[in-house]
Amino acid sequence: MHRRSFIAATLLALAAALSGCAPRWRVVTQANPDPFVGQRYFGLMPIDFVNLRIVDQPEDMYLARKDTDDHRQFVSDKASIDEEFAEALIEGARDHGIEVAQVSQPRSAPYVLMPFVSYMNPGFYAVASSSPSQIILTLRIATSDGKVLDEVEFSSRTASPNPKTSLSRADEDKLTSGGRWREDARIIGETVSSYLASRVSP
Repeated sequence: MHRRSFIAATLLALAAALSGCAPRWRVVTQANPDPFVGQRYFGLMPIDFVNLRIVDQPEDMYLARKDTDDHRQFVSDKASIDEEFAEALIEGARDHGIEVAQVSQPRSAPYVLMPFVSYMNPGFYAVASSSPSQIILTLRIATSDGKVLDEVEFSSRTASPNPKTSLSRADEDKLTSGGRWREDARIIGETVSSYLASRVSP
């Protein structure tokens, strides 16, 4: 009987993980006891792209192989990643009763969200094969004086839609690397808001 109960519990846990109920983040470090319980206001710094790698290359080496237009587009894509991430995070947090406000320096709030993007992959679509984009973002939640309390890693992949099918405007955007990255940024922003809610109201 006990063995059957254990197997049933294991299967339920597996089903929950496969259905997306499991946390979609990896905790690197987490303050204990939870200092964020009941906290309803956080500052949000812009995404820091320091030490960014594109697939298997540092950013400067990746850009060295690009022409002026591609270089300009990449700079624009990074700006839109920051915008999509912030918008999705702020909106998602609001749904949980948490106010997140963009700030330019850490001392603007008692707790500050500090996002870092360390890895990006543009993905691609070809008739014979395709590969999804990917963004890996590390979030640090720090006090106003810079002490890091939580550090959590988030990741998202976005596949290219088939251009031969009828596509919505949003799906058409995913035919470009910038569009796929924007979708990744939006998904990560929503996931960060869920993580924040799990710490504010555990």
